[in-house]
Amino acid sequence: MTLNQISKSKIWSALWQLFSRAFVLMGLPLLAWGFDNLEGFFSNPARTGFVIIVTLQAIFHAWVTYITPPEPHHEHRFDMARWHVHIFEIIFILSAFGDRRNILVWNENPALRWLGLGIYLIGVMLSVWANLAWANHLRDKGKLAYDDPVLLYEGPFRWIRYPILLALFFYCLGFAIACRSWAGLALMFPLVGGIINRMNNLEKIYAEQYKKVWPLRKHASKRIIPFLY
Repeated sequence: MTLNQISKSKIWSALWQLFSRAFVLMGLPLLAWGFDNLEGFFSNPARTGFVIIVTLQAIFHAWVTYITPPEPHHEHRFDMARWHVHIFEIIFILSAFGDRRNILVWNENPALRWLGLGIYLIGVMLSVWANLAWANHLRDKGKLAYDDPVLLYEGPFRWIRYPILLALFFYCLGFAIACRSWAGLALMFPLVGGIINRMNNLEKIYAEQYKKVWPLRKHASKRIIPFLY
């Protein structure tokens, strides 16, 4: 294998996916908690379970990135409607920070911690389902899948157009509950606003870019809540 082939290998994008997901989902909470007391973080089984789930989640997404056919080269447009991502990061940071220091948290309740982890796991399963559907769609349709990508109807895309944004909601809600964080729960309101803003922006982009097929896609599915919205 030549140096040029090595440099273009998909292993690099897969490794980046592994690192970036692990850092955001696990690294940020651990930094907020404090590396001087990692044994305290892992002393709670729900938090330990969270780390195990995130590790498996990062490995899965790295694998999906590796097996997914490469996208055709296109110019990326600057997108201002992504501030929900920063709220997501703040929720993870403040929830972990407050959990260790008992700041804006409710009394210890193991059942609620496990409930939060279960909600987070729902988001993981939805994300896994959506990413597998997209990867299989690309492998089946090849380059034709990029002509009208909004017409993906496999997996959760059969009912909703933005399953990844719904998964993000479950991530944040679940982690905030698992860390017994009032601050995390309060920030769910601006997060929902950010998600709606993101969807509105994408709806405008898709309506302009896929004028012929977008009305059909809108008619056949909901935005984020099946059969409702």
